[in-house]
Amino acid sequence: MAESRDNDRLAGRLVAVGALGFVLVVPPLLAQFDHKDRVFGVPVLWAYLYLVWAVVIGLVAVIGGRSR
Repeated sequence: MAESRDNDRLAGRLVAVGALGFVLVVPPLLAQFDHKDRVFGVPVLWAYLYLVWAVVIGLVAVIGGRSR
């Protein structure tokens, strides 16, 4: 029973991270970062996308590392 509850909790957290990742890359939000400025020579939009990508992977790693 406890293992099933832990699996459900893990699945819920991973779904939440997936939903967060989806919300962070919807076009209306991406439009806020689509301008000609650069961050360390990289367009702001690309820097934002890489940051979101890294955060989502980091959250999955933390959540996965805590399981079992």
